[in-house]
Amino acid sequence: MIPRIVQQNVIKSLNEWRKVVVVLGPRQSGKTTVLMNLRQILEAAGKRVVYLNCDLAEDRTAIDSTTKTILGKTLKGVDYLLVDEAQRMVNPGLTFKIIYDNFTEVKVVATGSSSFELKNRLSDAMTGRYIDFVLYPLSLVEIANFEKPLSADLLVNEILLYGEYPEVYLLKQPELKKILLAKIGESYLFKDILAFSRIRNSEAIQNLARALAYRVGSEINENELASRIKIDRKTLLSYLDILEKAFVVYRLYPYSQNPRREIGRRYKVYFVDLGIRNMLVGDFNPIGFRSDAGKIWENFLVIERIKRNVNMGSLVKPYFWRSYNGSEVDYLELGGGKMEGWEIKSGERGSLSRGAGVFMKIYKAGVSLVNKENFRKFVE
Repeated sequence: MIPRIVQQNVIKSLNEWRKVVVVLGPRQSGKTTVLMNLRQILEAAGKRVVYLNCDLAEDRTAIDSTTKTILGKTLKGVDYLLVDEAQRMVNPGLTFKIIYDNFTEVKVVATGSSSFELKNRLSDAMTGRYIDFVLYPLSLVEIANFEKPLSADLLVNEILLYGEYPEVYLLKQPELKKILLAKIGESYLFKDILAFSRIRNSEAIQNLARALAYRVGSEINENELASRIKIDRKTLLSYLDILEKAFVVYRLYPYSQNPRREIGRRYKVYFVDLGIRNMLVGDFNPIGFRSDAGKIWENFLVIERIKRNVNMGSLVKPYFWRSYNGSEVDYLELGGGKMEGWEIKSGERGSLSRGAGVFMKIYKAGVSLVNKENFRKFVE
């Protein structure tokens, strides 16, 4: 197993707070592996642990109740309850609230494969009673801790092409990686999303995912995209929201204090996993022969930075900046009264653009260059 930073955060939370701990993330990101490893650690410490996988009807029956008596039978003598795929429960929020309020000796860790399916159903009943973490596919930091030293060839030939889903990453044969990515896309991105959100027009959301894959790092024109896919703008926004909450894409919004001079509405879209993105466009050719190499590199760095901040518990807000005259900064962070920017270059050298200079003059904030020579500092 590749050690996951989220697991350390979960253990720390269990030790320091009396909260239900919720781990969200896409299928195949490693949530079950984290739970099983946590189970081993707790049992080795002499704790009594019950693990239930709500994808299994018999396990779901044991916990999917709002009756104190029924829950008491499952939780008798239990120190830790680990619930996998909790979004399958009828009312997970109310069930966990009853456990939290009435079985104070039991600590709960639950996972869910879609934030729109689980987190929304926890918010009302569980206010103040839970803390949540996101388990993305592997981060470069986690891979670097596992693969010492981390070679440049590994980055270019594996991560940028096939992404960082743990099972995909650990496979050695490229053809098997492609097959597994296709299965993840088929079984989760479309079947599960369609089932969870009750989408009728499955072709439209698939076409939207592919269209976004070609627009990585570009500002999204909602009207143009809706027209191309042949759906209305309201439906487009709904589908985009679903794809984001299912951890397929990530929207990066523009920063603006002067709407007259700066882009204030059009956001950029990045894929949480590059393997899924490359699968959608049907291109696993080497990066050196790709016309979209710059987009792939930008996607990689932005998402790795997001993972870094999530794993560290950082509260900074990410943005990009662009003015109507074309000045641009690829990535910004705002937090603690401080703003910092970065300009992303796909080569090994380069210098800050004139646009970065314009931004620094307006906002009195620093902008750094991120390239293939110094990117490790940016993502670690």
